[in-house]
Amino acid sequence: MDDDGIVHLFFDAPPEAPTTRGFAGILHAGLDGLGADEILSTPGEFSSQLGLQDLVSPLRLRGMAAMLARIKRQLREQRG
Repeated sequence: MDDDGIVHLFFDAPPEAPTTRGFAGILHAGLDGLGADEILSTPGEFSSQLGLQDLVSPLRLRGMAAMLARIKRQLREQRG
């Protein structure tokens, strides 16, 4: 988070994990550059709004939700 409260996300996913890389790309495209409050208010199961439940398994969707939860946890920790 920069001094203006804007969040910049950085992901590192191995090439052999294409689904994880794809989820990271979606999260980056949707959340990078937003304010912390906007990210913290993102629903944990937002992937259903994207229609991803028709394309990937529930287990993988839980993984994406966990990635978002980790981003939120890190933001809360930074805010103190």
